[in-house]
Amino acid sequence: MAATSEKDEAQRLYIGVDVGGTKVQASLVEESGGIVAQERCPTPRGDAPEKVVAAIETAIESVLKKVDVKHGALAAIGVAIPGVVDPDTGRVIVTPNMGLTGVAIGSHLEHRFDAPIAIGNDGNLGAMGERWLGSGRAAKSVLSICVGTGIGSGFVQGGRLWRGAREAAGEIGHIVMQIGGPKCGCGNRGCFEALAGRSAIERDIRAAVDAGRTTILTDLIGGDLSIIRSGMLQRALAAKDELVTEIMRRAAEVIGHACLTVRHLIDPDVIVLGGGVMEACSDFMMPIIENIVGNDQLPGARAGGGVLLSALGDDAVVLGAVAAARKSVGRSPFKKEFIVGPTYPQITGCDFGKIAVQEDSYGRDICIGVNGKVKKRKKSLAKDEYGSSHVVGPRELQRVCRGGPEIIFIGTGMSGKIKLAEEGQRYLDQRAIKYDMQPTPEAIKAYNASTERKAALIHVTC
Repeated sequence: MAATSEKDEAQRLYIGVDVGGTKVQASLVEESGGIVAQERCPTPRGDAPEKVVAAIETAIESVLKKVDVKHGALAAIGVAIPGVVDPDTGRVIVTPNMGLTGVAIGSHLEHRFDAPIAIGNDGNLGAMGERWLGSGRAAKSVLSICVGTGIGSGFVQGGRLWRGAREAAGEIGHIVMQIGGPKCGCGNRGCFEALAGRSAIERDIRAAVDAGRTTILTDLIGGDLSIIRSGMLQRALAAKDELVTEIMRRAAEVIGHACLTVRHLIDPDVIVLGGGVMEACSDFMMPIIENIVGNDQLPGARAGGGVLLSALGDDAVVLGAVAAARKSVGRSPFKKEFIVGPTYPQITGCDFGKIAVQEDSYGRDICIGVNGKVKKRKKSLAKDEYGSSHVVGPRELQRVCRGGPEIIFIGTGMSGKIKLAEEGQRYLDQRAIKYDMQPTPEAIKAYNASTERKAALIHVTC
């Protein structure tokens, strides 16, 4: 195996793998946290561990082939598992909703890919990702709750995971919130996950339909309610479907009270909510959650303890897995000597209708991502939402801010025509992303001078 110490920092590459209930995502990641390539494949259903392991291997192989990287060239691989794992031995202890219980996945993958392997609980590693590059980047302590097929969680103090005496700490999804409630995938009853995870939401919708209630979901997904994706829940909420609105409101209330519970238990600087359900339905759910947390009758001695949304989205867990992989080879991203930032281009010139970045010229608006890559601005996102490209909203910000910048610079044009929509400002505030809006010449100067992790949206006319 090639020694990682021999690799130049600019060439050091890691893979992060998120083994989820519906998909396996593998991402090839630079040491700075920049995502080079990624691959997703469905998670096999059933209890056959060899099929899940094969899906993990396929995802890793596919992402390596995309950029022609050989096995021995990787610095390390991090793998996030939805269950209890032993990071020291690389063994999965139990996966309540997946057939990986008892599998020594660490040694298997190390042999297959000729690289050090770090494994961890997906909720824990999601929290690591948010603390490293996400909404908790400026916080000393971060409690992350991932609402997806189930509910995972993790707690990071500084750069250290709170793993517990038995590698079972942070399992917020399995705190009992309703004595004698619905049976959870873990075997207990009334767990947080069994009340507000996507599987619980699906169960409650199916039960209501069986009892005679109607929902637009029946038409949206062709009558098969066995799996209801988060995007379908979002569409039903947008259509003001009565049944889905009722069930999602109840789920949001449960999440809000779970936030209160963990706030009083460990008092983190921030609570970060992520996962597919929150990503898709946050416009509906966050006001309910924020209202519950904001009305807490037992405040702390100082400000803080608020609730944010994930700045990393689907990438939080894979980036947390990379953080764990970096720690496993002695290059923790939380230690100053090993902090590696992205390489950013300089904006070298700008005239009305034209902009130059390094040696390249563009005759239209541009965006620069947190990875330093330049793309043409997709004005249709603003026009479809607001009827004008002079308004920046959450759909456009989501595209530009992928990877969790600390700050975004918005060049408002030569005479400052661009405006930030109220919901756009809320999008940034909910993810702890600062913004600097100035007429384009001044915004360019500020962008070039900034040493923070950054993104930019530059308007070159008006």
